[in-house]
Amino acid sequence: MDWPGRLAKVRGMMDRAGIGLLFLRTEANLFYFTGVRRQPPHYTDDNHYGERAVGAYIGPQDVVLVVARMGSGYFVEEAKGKPWITELRILKEGEDPDAVMAEAAKKAAGAGRGVATDNRAWAETIRSLRRLYPDAPHTLTTELLAQMRAIKDADELTRMRRAAEITDNVHAQIVTKLKPGVSEFDIGHEIDYQFRVRGAEFSSFVTGIRFNRPGVLRQHEIRATTRKLEPGDSVTFDYGCLYEGYCSDFGRTAFCGDPPAEFVKMHDAVIASQAAAMAAMRAGQITAEGANAVARGVLKDAGFDAYFMHRLGHGIGMTVHEPPFLDVNQKDVLRENMTFTVEPSSRVPNGHACRVEDVVVVTPAGGIPLMKTPRTLTVVS
Repeated sequence: MDWPGRLAKVRGMMDRAGIGLLFLRTEANLFYFTGVRRQPPHYTDDNHYGERAVGAYIGPQDVVLVVARMGSGYFVEEAKGKPWITELRILKEGEDPDAVMAEAAKKAAGAGRGVATDNRAWAETIRSLRRLYPDAPHTLTTELLAQMRAIKDADELTRMRRAAEITDNVHAQIVTKLKPGVSEFDIGHEIDYQFRVRGAEFSSFVTGIRFNRPGVLRQHEIRATTRKLEPGDSVTFDYGCLYEGYCSDFGRTAFCGDPPAEFVKMHDAVIASQAAAMAAMRAGQITAEGANAVARGVLKDAGFDAYFMHRLGHGIGMTVHEPPFLDVNQKDVLRENMTFTVEPSSRVPNGHACRVEDVVVVTPAGGIPLMKTPRTLTVVS
């Protein structure tokens, strides 16, 4: 990964926009520009003392990384061998976080008046930066970075292909575990375990596995439960992993027992919908909303459009959901080496459901899926 090259590019963008300081949290954007990996989510609001000051302060020459004392060893190791991180500042308990922020900002900031921050920076961080720079125009990183991250380079695509390969291998193992009496929890936990066994860092989002059958209300149960697989259930998968900082996101469908003809018809329509959308995703030839419309048109012709209550897909890369989105009112023209999930589905209220999902790379010839798992319906005897 060309971290210095990325830093040079964003610094050029900062200079043209009159931005003297860029603040990034210890999340995906920081990894993108410096190679400092993010950690698994803690599922808590506050994890460290002085949280608002923690992050990277990037200017024309310097990157000052501020981290909390507790857990700082991780970042000490991550900063090793990265000379573009010019200082690692450890914030100790009892220090004034605002004073540490001012110290780091002063060392890093350039002549530009503007300040840019991560979209998901703490409100306390924004407040403190406004106190430091009361007259500075404020910019969110999306305005600078979204298009840059949307188009993947060769190194990124290599990692995403490996994430997809790991996911394919996990699914081949998981379908052997589908037997009547197994629970959603059983399958979900096995998926997460198999990812770690095969070298993934962690699951890219909460693993989803659902057993669906007519007459059973499932709208509000998004993820795995203790429900056990029974003959007559349709099974929908939604899961992915993180490999060397890059995500996969994947979906397939199974049926326990002999699938009814109407379900087979619905599944065939979903597969055809995905195929049509991928074929239409030619670089420079279609917008994000246009790809969504192609998929919906196929489902409408088959009589299942009322049950497609989801967008067609979303950008994916370092995080599992990134702009642009394949949805209505999304005017972005698809460009070569953009990556998206393409995930049409059909979910009958209180009834059966089926879905398919692959990570797809946009090319001049159309969308090319990274996953190799067959899209045929898996039948569990």
